[in-house]
Amino acid sequence: MSIKVLGDTTVRVWVLLTLIFLLACGTGTPSGTVPRATAVPADGAVETVPPAPPVAAGSEPTATPTPVPPSPSPTASAEPVSEDAVSARLALEAFDFLETFTREVSPRESTTEQEQDAAEFLRQRFEALGYDVHLQPFEVEMERAQVSLAGEGESISGFRLSRSPYGEATGLLVAVGRAFEEDIPDGGIAGRIALIERGTISFEEKVSRVTAAGAVAAIVYNNAAWHFRGTLATDGSIPAVSVTRAAGERLLASISQGSVRATVSVAPVVADSVNVIAEMPGADPDGGLVILGGHYDTVPGVPGANDNGSGIAALMTIAAEVSDRSYPFTLRFIGFGAEEIGLYGSQFHVESLSEDDLDGVIAMFNFDALGTGRAAGVLGDPALVQSTLDVAAAGGVDVEEQSLGAGWSSDHAPFENAGVPVLFFLSDDFSRIHSPEDRLEFVRPELLGDAASLAIGMLNLLRDAES
Repeated sequence: MSIKVLGDTTVRVWVLLTLIFLLACGTGTPSGTVPRATAVPADGAVETVPPAPPVAAGSEPTATPTPVPPSPSPTASAEPVSEDAVSARLALEAFDFLETFTREVSPRESTTEQEQDAAEFLRQRFEALGYDVHLQPFEVEMERAQVSLAGEGESISGFRLSRSPYGEATGLLVAVGRAFEEDIPDGGIAGRIALIERGTISFEEKVSRVTAAGAVAAIVYNNAAWHFRGTLATDGSIPAVSVTRAAGERLLASISQGSVRATVSVAPVVADSVNVIAEMPGADPDGGLVILGGHYDTVPGVPGANDNGSGIAALMTIAAEVSDRSYPFTLRFIGFGAEEIGLYGSQFHVESLSEDDLDGVIAMFNFDALGTGRAAGVLGDPALVQSTLDVAAAGGVDVEEQSLGAGWSSDHAPFENAGVPVLFFLSDDFSRIHSPEDRLEFVRPELLGDAASLAIGMLNLLRDAES
């Protein structure tokens, strides 16, 4: 396993390989059964790289963690991390930041003014810590799916059901349950927009049935709290969108008060987003680069305390902690935009790097949805993961090696695909993300502190290896 650096490549690679060899020779102790982070619906819009993985029409959520075999957690001569003296203090600092961030800039929907406000918030915080900061704007080719009600200014954001057409339709809303045959009113629903509950039968059957009954558009609301993506089995002929359960209940309540006229619009758009990039001034440009990042945007209408306020809180706490330290490589902190709609920010940043730039990246640390669960978790490059487990064992920090289920990803993926060693800090409870329940009260501060202290321990380990 190689770790790429600039400068005297041969010497550095041998030093790092020697370090990894020494760590591997430590005495191992089992770390226990490790959960997969799959406690979300299989068709959910959860950190997927576009295009989203195909979803069986009408598939239902699953929230059953899948265990994987125990992995070794050896004790080695890694730099100690004091859980009491470091993690606890960092936990308080991170949670204090998270409270402010969540209160002042939530939600942070991708490619909106909300996201821009959050980017400016982060820019000011990095500059206050003494970092050189610049914004990296980029464009996103995406879809925008919205439901608006006559007389109401605020629209409901959703997702287009794949294979349904782009377009706009206006009509009276009609609730048709789960779109069973008996749910369709006698005489049909010509010229109306069908409001459908998800579940039991496929999206294809639901949309085809209301289309045959004369509907001009379809809105499928979830039977669970979160946002979700779905797909039709065949090409549809009317615009069809998915929305959250809360949005569906809001529409049902409106219908109960009388006739409601709605508009469903689905269209491709080019939208703007931005990465916030901060670097420690005065670093040796030939010393290589360690990137630490996490996305700051959210899905529409949610607080995003865990996904990904927790990751940004850990990132900013690390930036504050190491702002006066010296490393033989450049530290680059990045708040990525537009992650929730397809990892656009991280992918853009990777594509902006030259081949020489990429060769100079020693490692990329990613922080995402790490605030709820049993313990801090890590996954990624085997050597980096093993070193993190060693740092944790030496300092008494509780950490578990984890893995992601199919269709899941985060901002480490574009770097990993480009050959950069990655280390992903997360936790094992995703049950509230992408839902209104992703609130501050469910975040465990100690998990933020553990992730931050482990990342700092790994920076110190890389510093010692490079010295």
